[in-house]
Amino acid sequence: MALPTMSSILDLSLNTQSTISPEESHEAWEQCKDAGRKLPEYKVVVLGASGVGKSALTIQMTHHCFVKEHDPTVQDSYWKEVALDNGGYILNVLDTAGQDILRALRDQCLAAGDGVLGVFALDDPSSLDQLQQMWSSCSQHQKQRLPLVLVGNKCDLVNTSGDADTAAAILAHKWGVPFVKTSAKTRQGVEEAFALIVHEIQRAQEAVTETSRNKTHQHKAVCSCGCSVA
Repeated sequence: MALPTMSSILDLSLNTQSTISPEESHEAWEQCKDAGRKLPEYKVVVLGASGVGKSALTIQMTHHCFVKEHDPTVQDSYWKEVALDNGGYILNVLDTAGQDILRALRDQCLAAGDGVLGVFALDDPSSLDQLQQMWSSCSQHQKQRLPLVLVGNKCDLVNTSGDADTAAAILAHKWGVPFVKTSAKTRQGVEEAFALIVHEIQRAQEAVTETSRNKTHQHKAVCSCGCSVA
């Protein structure tokens, strides 16, 4: 299935989306630069086993359509301008491979990312186990640096809360991360999942900035001989 060639701006504050031409997108971007406002960019890594709907989620978010059949992903990157009341941001989604043989490429994406959507399929409990193994194989530094949102996809295929749903809620509580259920087919929860991870990224970045500011203040409060300076 061919994807749309037009850029799009998603307004999460109004829960609406407007599709614009490349020329209009470029003009809007130039106006933003002229106004002295550069939109922040957030890189979201979509992590999970093969067949859980990572690409379908990504394409639903960035192109507002459902792709029923998709070749196994090696590594893809998508972007979208997201409009908010405070000016918005650029969402850069890194869609990773689910196969272990391509772990090196997946690790490269994680190294470049700002946050992770950990995706499993609600109709396949084993996919949650595979996601746990993937996340456990990440370095401790990566797990501390990268905010995570747990995503149970394909909620349209399950009628009631099953074993995977219950296990995911327990795991999310254990990891201390948000958990959201989505459907790449109906778009249910898709915007919420991406908005959540961007919020978690912003919180993490603010915490790093605050820590750096406090260290700088403490350094200035000590003279060369080591005594405190008022």
